[in-house]
Amino acid sequence: MKTLTRSLILLSFVLACQSETDVPDQNLPFQGIEIVLGEKLKNPYSVAVMRQAKENIIARQPKTGSFARTIADLDIRTTTLYVRYRPLDYEQYDDLQNTSPSELYSYPLDYEMVIEGDYYHDPTIPPDQPTWQYTAIEVGQPIPSNVTYEILDELYLPEDDYEILENGQITEVWQPIVYELEDEALQLTGNGYERVTSIAKSQRGSWRPSGKIMLFDNSLDAEVPVVGAKVNARRWFTTHTGITDANGNFSVDGTFRRPANYSIKWERDDWDIRSGTWGQAFFNGPKKEGSWDLVISSGASRMYAVVHAALNDYYHGNRLGLKSPPKNSFFKAKIKVAVFEKDKETDQGVVLGRHQKDWRLITLIPRLWIWDAARPCDEIYGTTIHELAHASHWELRKNNWSDNNTEEKVKESWARGVQWALTRLRYPNYPGGNTNRPSYTQVVVDMIDGPSATDQNFGSERLNEDNVSGYTIKEIEDALIGQGSWNGWRDNIKIKYANATEDNLDALFAHWN
Repeated sequence: MKTLTRSLILLSFVLACQSETDVPDQNLPFQGIEIVLGEKLKNPYSVAVMRQAKENIIARQPKTGSFARTIADLDIRTTTLYVRYRPLDYEQYDDLQNTSPSELYSYPLDYEMVIEGDYYHDPTIPPDQPTWQYTAIEVGQPIPSNVTYEILDELYLPEDDYEILENGQITEVWQPIVYELEDEALQLTGNGYERVTSIAKSQRGSWRPSGKIMLFDNSLDAEVPVVGAKVNARRWFTTHTGITDANGNFSVDGTFRRPANYSIKWERDDWDIRSGTWGQAFFNGPKKEGSWDLVISSGASRMYAVVHAALNDYYHGNRLGLKSPPKNSFFKAKIKVAVFEKDKETDQGVVLGRHQKDWRLITLIPRLWIWDAARPCDEIYGTTIHELAHASHWELRKNNWSDNNTEEKVKESWARGVQWALTRLRYPNYPGGNTNRPSYTQVVVDMIDGPSATDQNFGSERLNEDNVSGYTIKEIEDALIGQGSWNGWRDNIKIKYANATEDNLDALFAHWN
């Protein structure tokens, strides 16, 4: 028999997936650390405050000279609206996410943040409904008509005033005027403690937030880059965004004069990671000047980072030619991934992952569910890959996904194979998910690798049955097209591909049947 690892000990107690006919309970709507807000701050960027600031500056200046004429000519008007939306369900929430021209936040932008947590949900809104979404939009940009909204304030933001911009930047002639206007407005509202940073002073007036986001991966015993993460740098109502590169480095698409609030919003175009069932997952970092260099190492944030890594790799990395999981489009909402720190105990055992077949028409329910942050990183990553493989397989079968048309053994054996093949690209010594008959077999592993007593995986339990090798994971996936039965899958492989070991396929499939 092949060498077995610690995971096999748990095979009788740990399940990879629940039955897809059962929606998981939602008794843990939010996970991680809750964001705690403090006092509401007086807004320095309201049109009323900015006009008062302008009058104060004019009163202090001589009545002659170009500066006095320039500040007098500055048209303080509403350039931007501070808005909050109230989507009634997650279908409206998805539409809002897809159509909003500016970054959305689940917490208000004009409050002190006492605790920088992982999620926020307005306590007056039921947990199974989306919370208020806050943003600042330029005047003239459309406000979605199908979502309830409130205009909280009318703002004058110089960076949105096209009369003083050139190529998206405030022109040199207007810079000293705008800078003094902002300084005065901050003083008027009791926010004068927000000083221009030393970096901005040394860089001709402004600085660009940047940094490096890393994860301590306990399976690799090393710090590794968090790739493809969305990092925001926000100051009051203005947000600039960057995406981490292959080394974890980021630089946002704008500059500030004063310190900015850094955060990671665990979402991209095709997926959205939730804190528990409902909450948007964040990593809220510090308010600071200069670069933000972060190493994520524990708790819910570590789990978000690992789940994100699996999503990013399956969608955008090397997936060995496999079909992509479902992508965001007009008819298909982005995949929601519910992440829980604790494991899920059932009458059948502990559940680590869950794929809920297409719930796009009932967008309250996440598509993927991942449990247990205490596990090693490779296991969390592998579980996420397994559930993504189900989502991708569903795209191949769609209306034929029921157990009557696609056998459970085919679904789970295929996902086990993808879990092994793709996870080993990041974790070369990953043995794969455990065997749990009758459905969770290692037939895909056995079709790819050769027989070896030293193989560190859960391939055939008896070496004399593992006499098939040399197939690629892409070939095995292609053989699933149009096939939902165990024997049909086997026969399609034999028909489609010439392989020196194909005469042993019958014995291999019979062994795992």
